[in-house]
Amino acid sequence: MYRTILIEGITTENVEQKINEKVTEMEKESYQIKTMSFLGTDKAVLVFKKGLKGSLL
Repeated sequence: MYRTILIEGITTENVEQKINEKVTEMEKESYQIKTMSFLGTDKAVLVFKKGLKGSLL
C-alpha cells in the first residue's frame, strides 16, 4: 500500500527537520520512503510504501 504526503510551508531553514519528522512518523507505521519531489520552493511531496519491518517488500 502506498501513501502520499504533502508537506507545505518549507523553507531552506526547516526543510530537513520537516522531512525527517514525517519520515520518522511514517516509519513507526511500517512505511518506507520511496520518492520525494519538490513543488516550487515551499512544498514537498513524499511517497511511502508500507511493508513489513525487515522485509524486502
